[in-house]
Amino acid sequence: METKRLQPRAIFGINGKVEFGLHLHPDKRHIVYPLGTKIAIDDTTTSKQEFLAGHTSNVSCLDLSRSGRYMASGQINHMGFPGFVILWDFDKRKELTRHNLHKVRVQSVCFTAHDKYLVSVGGRDDGSVIVFDLQTFAPICRSVAARSINGNATVVRALRNNPSFFLSAGDRHLRIWSIEREMNKAHVQDVYVGKHQRRYSSISIDRRDEYVYLGTYSGDVVKIVLNCCDTVNVTKSGHFSSMVGAFGTYNPRKPYGKDCKRYVNGVRVVYIVDDGLLLVGAGDGTIELVEERRDVKEVAFKTYPSPTWPMLQTLKKTKVNGAVTSMVQISAIEYYIATEANEVYLLNIKLFTLKLLKTSHKETVNNIVFPKNLSSVFATAGYETIRIWSTKRLQELLRIMIYNFQCADLKFTSDGSSLVSVWNDGVIRTFTPITGRLMYAIPNAHNKGCSALAVSSSGRIIVTGGIEGQVRVWKIEPYRQSLLGILKDHSGPITSLDFNNMDTEVISASSDGSCVIWDVKRLTRKNVITANTQFMTAKYFPTGVQILTCGTDGRISYWAVYNGSLIREIQGSLKSSVNHIDINGSGDYFVSVGSDQLVKLWEYNRGVVVAQGNEHAAAVKSVAFSPCGRFFVTGCSDGCIIIWDIPGDISSGAFSALPDINDLKISSPKSKSANMEERASARSNHSQRRENIDGLVANTPKNNVNVIECPPVDLQKKPELAASAKMDVKKC
Repeated sequence: METKRLQPRAIFGINGKVEFGLHLHPDKRHIVYPLGTKIAIDDTTTSKQEFLAGHTSNVSCLDLSRSGRYMASGQINHMGFPGFVILWDFDKRKELTRHNLHKVRVQSVCFTAHDKYLVSVGGRDDGSVIVFDLQTFAPICRSVAARSINGNATVVRALRNNPSFFLSAGDRHLRIWSIEREMNKAHVQDVYVGKHQRRYSSISIDRRDEYVYLGTYSGDVVKIVLNCCDTVNVTKSGHFSSMVGAFGTYNPRKPYGKDCKRYVNGVRVVYIVDDGLLLVGAGDGTIELVEERRDVKEVAFKTYPSPTWPMLQTLKKTKVNGAVTSMVQISAIEYYIATEANEVYLLNIKLFTLKLLKTSHKETVNNIVFPKNLSSVFATAGYETIRIWSTKRLQELLRIMIYNFQCADLKFTSDGSSLVSVWNDGVIRTFTPITGRLMYAIPNAHNKGCSALAVSSSGRIIVTGGIEGQVRVWKIEPYRQSLLGILKDHSGPITSLDFNNMDTEVISASSDGSCVIWDVKRLTRKNVITANTQFMTAKYFPTGVQILTCGTDGRISYWAVYNGSLIREIQGSLKSSVNHIDINGSGDYFVSVGSDQLVKLWEYNRGVVVAQGNEHAAAVKSVAFSPCGRFFVTGCSDGCIIIWDIPGDISSGAFSALPDINDLKISSPKSKSANMEERASARSNHSQRRENIDGLVANTPKNNVNVIECPPVDLQKKPELAASAKMDVKKC
């Protein structure tokens, strides 16, 4: 049968770690940025997204020509392989040409004025500058970027008006180049800086090509006068390019000699707003609008005790999350700001207000989960954060931060009143779904860290898996959390856990090549499934009679629950592992994702692919079907999250009996213990209103993210043992 193409409804993601990777097309409508191995083009008016694929590895640099006709990108490759530079036609969205003259990594690319040349600089293993002619689509010269006594070049920028000149800067490296087309040669001259050695991070050239401002990792701004107009001699006869000074911000409250302040973690981006007016982005997320002081000249600081002079006056100041990597001007007062935390802000320099436009995880999205019978929100687990997103507003609603730790797995309780998560520091943490308040924490749940989680439908029993290979069963009561038993059978990390439909069994998948079905009531093993693979995920069929597994061999297997026998085996991926699978509520379809960057929708009974999507630019690690069954969400290793719409003819036939997304509400009967908990909380003086996930969207303002920092947990405390705990469970 014909395989349909999956269409994404929304994509949350940007690779903000690429320096100067965010660009705005001259039509002021399209935003261009790298995303893994692809280049994304966003239409700001229609919110439509397009992707250009051609690189074999992650994009390391990106530039857009002044006219908007061309686009160039470079990549980082494995050691011993070349790094490609690709030239794109922006209007036709296709590749024009490419070259592989750089080794391993392309550090930076730029277009010269009037779209005449493309200049690229290689990384540490290459160390060369290549000039590419855009008229003949051929390289015209190749030169060594740096002298042996200087460091590597990390950034290259061209002059605004003269197409024959460009600058390269890096670690103790600052040079000005001129291109002589008739001789197919590039002349070079070092910029005189005296004893001021710096590691430069960014280059900003004024409109008249007279002065250059450079950001440094030492936290100051270096001003350079160019004096260049001769192609052969680079600079004017009798003149040379030299440094005016290294500037810091002025603090009038400090005494002379100590009144100069540098930026924390260096100046990452400098943008010239007007003559003497600069917009500075620092490594700690600080953004300042500064101007050069008018009341004093540079000559007055010749005897200043520090090499950095207090020549910048701070006018306005704000701060973003993560180091600033890109600044793009939209209008006279509006700018796009991209950060290393994969976030894009809109900055108004008149009011100096920030608006968060794009956000995503910084690293791998470990798991995605929906609340029971609610499709309007979903939660994702990643490095340092748990995030809850809205599928209606297509925005992030809540962010729970725990610094320096990884959230391995998370689940909503069936009544939607809490969000349970496990972390690689071995702690189980449960939060409220609206305010993100920590309800309880179980420290030392696993010796080497937690890796998987399953929650029963009642919410009173949770099962966790650890990196050491143990499965532990916990009893959750209103004011007490206790350990019921430890199940030992696996010799490798637990990759996934799943309850059956009656909460009597749990299946654990492990990277040791086995899946074990456990009896939760008796805390014993019932069946073992083994295969020549590392199991990544094991899921129960909605009726609980079959099990679906996937692993590193690229195969998807059907197993019988009653005896653990293999029913069917299909090839999910020909060349890489299948990392995660999820089955829809009716059991008619399931979706698989893998390291081949493909998302496949399968028909369960026939075992054939009915739809496929390839918008991801890195290995896809997690997937979850919505309860309404009309869409699903995937997350990959570069932090990107995509919401996919299921094709209409498939969803109309299989999911017609399911309610619409707007009609779904969480509803579950209250148990006796839940009623007791409510009465006890009502009696307490410090009681708080019981939260439910279905009220999160209504309680969150539009275009706003509620960021909560989790308080620290006492790791010296040991988990409490239940009176009926079966601690001496022998290995089967």
